[in-house]
Amino acid sequence: MALQIIAWMASGLYFSIFPIAEIRGVHLTKISPAPALGLLPQMGSPAAVKQALDEHFGQHWELEALSVVSGNGQLKWRVEGRVGGGQGEQNFKRLVNAAGTEVLPAMSAEQATQAARNWLLGEAEPGAVEWVESSQPGAEYRGRNYPVWRVNFDEPESLSLYLEPWTGEILARRTSRWRVFDFFWMLHIMDFDTRDDFNHPLLQAAALLGLIIALSGVIFWAMTTKLFRRKQRAAIRP
Repeated sequence: MALQIIAWMASGLYFSIFPIAEIRGVHLTKISPAPALGLLPQMGSPAAVKQALDEHFGQHWELEALSVVSGNGQLKWRVEGRVGGGQGEQNFKRLVNAAGTEVLPAMSAEQATQAARNWLLGEAEPGAVEWVESSQPGAEYRGRNYPVWRVNFDEPESLSLYLEPWTGEILARRTSRWRVFDFFWMLHIMDFDTRDDFNHPLLQAAALLGLIIALSGVIFWAMTTKLFRRKQRAAIRP
């Protein structure tokens, strides 16, 4: 329990030192550019977008969001929704050309590398580029949709960008500070497997024991303080 209490205090100290946005690496990448309003009249109709998606998916898809985004000086339709049905239903994101006539293909490794480079605020040369279809419990990218592109940089901060393969959007940023954070988070919640379970019996038992230890320390302090005062009063009596 002494080791776990030290782990709680050390992890809490680390969490309080660094803002969560810096741990997540938000300060290392650009924000998504706003579309140029002057180009909006060139956009095709939502009806054309629906027809393109019907050809892409068939009839078994459901729209959740439709918006206009800008990338590489061009406007595109961004579509978000669900495809399939029952247990096989999945979320999807797609880009459709400005005219609304063609669903743009998924990015290649070279395109993912260029997209990651474009997201950075500074200049850096990408290292390994990986196509990630699944992950083990406790991996740094978990609990999300797959597949994704992972693009690694040595600098800044050993950054890894996880990109949505159809839109090029950043799904997650992982830095050296985030990896330390994740290690401390594992110690903090005592989930040494998935690092996500905050409601398991081991943590509950440890929290209860920690509370008992803290309360016993307060009681012991009160008892010893009272005893010390009694001894002082007895010592000053004539």
